[in-house]
Amino acid sequence: MTLKRRTTLQVLVLVLAGLFSGCTTAVIKEPQYYYGTYQKTLYHLKKDPTPENTAKYQACLEDIISKSREKNFRVPPGIHCEYGYLLWQKGQHSRAEEQFGLEIQTYPESLTFVTLVLKMLKHEPPA
Repeated sequence: MTLKRRTTLQVLVLVLAGLFSGCTTAVIKEPQYYYGTYQKTLYHLKKDPTPENTAKYQACLEDIISKSREKNFRVPPGIHCEYGYLLWQKGQHSRAEEQFGLEIQTYPESLTFVTLVLKMLKHEPPA
């Protein structure tokens, strides 16, 4: 191997090593949202929609909301809306509307969706 070719190869190896070593030093960030046992409780509710699983799911949503506030995180997108929908199904309409309002307050971009959901729940024709 010629000296020029070996030098070029060494430079290439050094550049690639520098690039790859930069990929391995990731900065560990704090989580942006708190989800608790959301996936597990939702799975169990969808698999077996019993009153017990519904109660566990409601407790999970309440836990997510309270722990998010404790940890000074934003409540994850859709959680207030899901909790509001669950409350609506239980006939707690004023509490449900409060949760829908919190979803809009936390995520203003959800206004159109939440408005449509409320109209459907109230059996109003969409605009």
